[in-house]
Amino acid sequence: MQSPTSKELLKLQRMEMSLVRAVLAQPTFLLEREYQQLRYLLGFARLHRFAPGAALREAARAEVETDQDLVAPLREQVLQQLYPPLRREDKPQARLSGAMKRLPALLPLIQSARRQLLDRHRNDFSEAELDAEVGRRALVTIAGGGGGAGYVYIGAAARLRAEGLSSDYLVGASIGALIGAFLARSRKLDIEALLDWAKGLRVRDMFGRPFIGATHTLPGLTRLHLRGMHRLFVHPDGSPMRLRDMEIPYEAVIAGVRTAIYDHLPATLRDVIAPGRRHHSFSRLLAERMLLIGAMVSPQVVRAIPLGRDEATRDTRVVDAVGLSAAIPAVLQYEPPQRDAITDDILAQLRRHEDVALFVDGGVASNVPARIAWEGVQAGRIGTRSAFYLALDCFHPRWDSRHLWVWPVTQAIQLQLPSQRPYFDWLMRFDPTLSPVNLLPSPADFDQAFQWGWAQADVMMPFLLKALQPVRWMP
Repeated sequence: MQSPTSKELLKLQRMEMSLVRAVLAQPTFLLEREYQQLRYLLGFARLHRFAPGAALREAARAEVETDQDLVAPLREQVLQQLYPPLRREDKPQARLSGAMKRLPALLPLIQSARRQLLDRHRNDFSEAELDAEVGRRALVTIAGGGGGAGYVYIGAAARLRAEGLSSDYLVGASIGALIGAFLARSRKLDIEALLDWAKGLRVRDMFGRPFIGATHTLPGLTRLHLRGMHRLFVHPDGSPMRLRDMEIPYEAVIAGVRTAIYDHLPATLRDVIAPGRRHHSFSRLLAERMLLIGAMVSPQVVRAIPLGRDEATRDTRVVDAVGLSAAIPAVLQYEPPQRDAITDDILAQLRRHEDVALFVDGGVASNVPARIAWEGVQAGRIGTRSAFYLALDCFHPRWDSRHLWVWPVTQAIQLQLPSQRPYFDWLMRFDPTLSPVNLLPSPADFDQAFQWGWAQADVMMPFLLKALQPVRWMP
């Protein structure tokens, strides 16, 4: 029999999260044994490939394709029996009651399938490794873009660390890629030290005059060079950190402007990004830039590319990946203080392979890249296929008379979100946040953003902790 389809896997994922929500709403309705059995059933039904040991955070071995002749019949029954109560019932008590009624018929099936699977794969994985793959959830964090609004992520990360939680895989776009790089560098990141470093930054540490010359990104009003980050992301011997060096698997999403589209940009848009062009007023200049960004928020114009997903891009310098992901079209042009020959070669090959002319802010193509993260897990990026997907979003339409020119962009970006919804388990939409244009906040603003992030992350903690609680096999 064939491995599960993406549609089946997503159904099972949604069913499990519906169960968790219902139990949180009605904590005494099910016996603990019944809850554990239902969670185990839903996890087992998703089995297809995994690297033994990965779910235990041990040295993972070669991936194993589980015998689908044993798993698929159970999967079919779980979907048939549990989908109606868990996904079609609105009231938590009705969900739990319906699932509980169907549990007795499913228990003999899971007991038999589990026993046979362990016997069939006795040379491939242990009972503990199987139960970890079924019953543990890796925390996958998807950090969306939004300029200065994204500094709330630091407070949210601190709140998770206070519970002993850190990401097992992190995918970020734009400011999410920048914050994510710090979080992925070490599971024991000192967040207070990060805040102190950020508060000490000056404009010259991150930005400079526009760069004139060949570059991998569109020309912009300002050069983003990230000199302050380049000084930090180095090894003790002074060599730069590369994506493969991150302690937590990490990917920065960038957007490639399709060559066929770039070559046929309207003359009015080409004139907007022409280096050295003179403008009549700052307001008109901003309006023109917003026009260009709005025109690019389309899969026909740009394609999302995760740097670090494959071996071909994992030698990219970390800070170069961040800079490319944050290169707002026609506004921020990324050009590092010194070029890196290895990164330049990777990007040149990527442009040829993906048939893209230049790179821009990853948020233009996928501002909350949940699907990219989900596909990474399913492709074996972290060994286990069992994960909880936490999406962070800070860039959504808000009435702000000071920055009305941002409104059309936030509206366009939000049109991406429905296509991402099937892939995340929780969307944390932060509000309030700092202004998206507050790219280098004052120390007081940093503290305010941290407090907002911490307080708003508090809302999701009961659900997150329940969903990540390891599930035991209870026959």
